[in-house]
Amino acid sequence: MKMTDLILKYLSIKTEVKIPGFGIFQQKNVPAFYDERLAALLPPAKEFFFTEDFNLKDENFIQFVAKEKNIDINESYAEIAELVNYWKFTLQNKIVLEIPDLGTFYFNDEGNFIFKGKHFSTESPENFGLEELNLSELKNRKSALGKSLENEYKTSRNPFWWLLLIIPVTAIIYLGTQNPELIFGKKSFKNLKKTKTDSVVKSRNLLKDSTKIDSTKSKIPTPKLK
Repeated sequence: MKMTDLILKYLSIKTEVKIPGFGIFQQKNVPAFYDERLAALLPPAKEFFFTEDFNLKDENFIQFVAKEKNIDINESYAEIAELVNYWKFTLQNKIVLEIPDLGTFYFNDEGNFIFKGKHFSTESPENFGLEELNLSELKNRKSALGKSLENEYKTSRNPFWWLLLIIPVTAIIYLGTQNPELIFGKKSFKNLKKTKTDSVVKSRNLLKDSTKIDSTKSKIPTPKLK
């Protein structure tokens, strides 16, 4: 197992690891913040930090390495010292030092090295399942949505679409006036025939004539007396 893997494993057990002759790596909780370099809003998570101490003396990590690799203390110390010397040589020559899965050492304008630890999410309930929010990506999505709505608006103003709407409406109006049964269905009752006034007048005249005839027949001539 590589030394950097052992450092990460130690940090998963403890909150800090003391590297003799180099300094202290710590694992801390960090709140949500905006990362300008990534142009993203990072959720609450954990991050590695480093405190320089080239005079640090501690045997806890030495013993941990010896146990994990099944070697004696002297061999463990020698392997750690070899790695520390390489790190120091790189930094003294103003060379960016990247430690896999741990962080990166770089230099500011004044020539001092700065450690930027890895920012990583965990399964902690404190994070409430929040994920990294890329603001640039959101801006692009918003722009794409705006263009889509604009295209739909342009399409709705196209005369072709209005023509497709007018044709069926015109057809419905025409059928409603010329052949309403196709639209509204057949009527549920028949049209009643109107009684003609001429037939009423004729029936009344016939009634009067029949009355006159009956009255003449009913008269009996009276006999004359001699």
